[in-house]
Amino acid sequence: MILLAAVFTPSPRHPLTWVDFFGYLLLLGGSAAALIGGYAAISTYRGLEPSRRRGQVLPVTLTGGCFVIVGLAVAAVGVWIF
Repeated sequence: MILLAAVFTPSPRHPLTWVDFFGYLLLLGGSAAALIGGYAAISTYRGLEPSRRRGQVLPVTLTGGCFVIVGLAVAAVGVWIF
């Protein structure tokens, strides 16, 4: 399947190469990591008991923020490669 993705050319002026394939892969993977990390942080915070929310704001925010930042950085590298 990967071999087919590397040789398929939808446009003769802009052939899809391995670099473009890995750029798309990084873009999709980084976007998914950012979305999943943000969703996980929000749902974890909402799922906590109200008495525990105050103490867990910083760890949940830092963990979710790290996933979002790293995911967006990976997606940016994918855009840059493409």
